[in-house]
Amino acid sequence: MSLRDFWYIACASSRLRRKPLSATVYGESMVLWRDAAGQACAALDRCAHRNAPLSAGAVREGCVTCPYHGWRYNPAGECTLVPSLAAGRPIPAAAKVPVFRSVEQDGYVWVCPGAGAPPERPRDFPHCQETGWMTFRMKTRFQSGVEACLENFLDCPHTSTVHRGWFRNPDPREIEAVVRCLPDAVEVGFQNEPTTGSMISRLFYPKDLPLRHTDRFLMPNISRVDYEFDADHHCIITSQATPVADNVTEVYTVISFRYGWLGWPIRLVFEPISRHIIRQDVDILARHGPQNVKFGGEHYTHVETDLIGLHMQSLRRRAKRGEAPPEPAADRTIRIRF
Repeated sequence: MSLRDFWYIACASSRLRRKPLSATVYGESMVLWRDAAGQACAALDRCAHRNAPLSAGAVREGCVTCPYHGWRYNPAGECTLVPSLAAGRPIPAAAKVPVFRSVEQDGYVWVCPGAGAPPERPRDFPHCQETGWMTFRMKTRFQSGVEACLENFLDCPHTSTVHRGWFRNPDPREIEAVVRCLPDAVEVGFQNEPTTGSMISRLFYPKDLPLRHTDRFLMPNISRVDYEFDADHHCIITSQATPVADNVTEVYTVISFRYGWLGWPIRLVFEPISRHIIRQDVDILARHGPQNVKFGGEHYTHVETDLIGLHMQSLRRRAKRGEAPPEPAADRTIRIRF
């Protein structure tokens, strides 16, 4: 199994309607469309005849039709119609396009760009559209690689600099972070995390309730951040990073939170603040330029408070080489200041 043999979001389900749609995953140009039963299909965005982009064509009877000569392909990638051929003439056996496995879940169309067998289903976005939870979504393009994006989403120390006043403020108090390395994940739990008077904490943190903050990297391309106070006050930020090119990543973020009857009023304020904060991350990663294309490159210096990045990179490198996941390691406790 390689990194290509996992599920990646290609588009939101709501975008895939009557017309075909183009998407790029792991450098593969794909055409997405719906078959006659409404199921999402994916194939290489290239007609077998003269390489015209199928995504510029149309959908006819559940098949995608080339905009150049009208060649038609079914969900299996087989050409079923060549309009210029006389009646009874055979369609060449080579008239096929490679197809990709696809599935719909949580309001997204997921594709597997690899040749190996992916997991049975993509990972769920926790509590997405669940009764009692509010959910909103963001789609953000980063001029940076997948690993740099994911480390950024799970890197607490940068928040008091890049998001100062919005997300966190600098705080000299030390807290303990417990790092747990699993075969397919890295988890960090923060003990007795203080609030720092940021806009987020002032507006959304319930008073007199202890905060349980957990960050997770989930193979191969998902970050999850939980802020939990009690059963009725819980916020989960989950981001799935789809590689477009080496230094271009499409990030699909789902934020689900539970705040009782205050859900709708909180969303009216929380959503625009969240969009502002993620734009700040877009800006700081874009400023790295070419130096940030490859996370962990020769110009990187790591310290022990870089809690997740190296473990994440190790898991992804093993998968890329087709190696078995590592055995679980003993938990480590790191003292850290935000």
